[in-house]
Amino acid sequence: RGQGLVELALCAPIVILLTLATVAIVQVDDAASGLDAATRAAASVAARAHDASTAVATAERRFISVVKLYPLRSPAVIVTVGDFSRAGEVVVESTAFVDLAWAAGLTSGTLLRSKVVLQVDRWRSR
Repeated sequence: RGQGLVELALCAPIVILLTLATVAIVQVDDAASGLDAATRAAASVAARAHDASTAVATAERRFISVVKLYPLRSPAVIVTVGDFSRAGEVVVESTAFVDLAWAAGLTSGTLLRSKVVLQVDRWRSR
């Protein structure tokens, strides 16, 4: 009679833990994809800008507009344009934190990093 209850009592915690771990992994993967997308978007607009100061400003604005769509805390971006010559590179590095405190037994969160290097657009107008 009680065999079903005993099996449920033994299996339920494992199933719940696996479910929580799966949800946490999906959340981290979604956040990492978002951080990568925001970093790529920032590098793309920076590589097409007319000058170095415009490149940095537009890249930071673009990063902020994209990253706010994802479950990230404390996002930060560093845009490096060098001399901004036509043969130069734009480097965009970003970090953000994913909060996993909701999942009991898991770490409180994960720090994510992303880096994109693009060549400055040779066909820009200046």
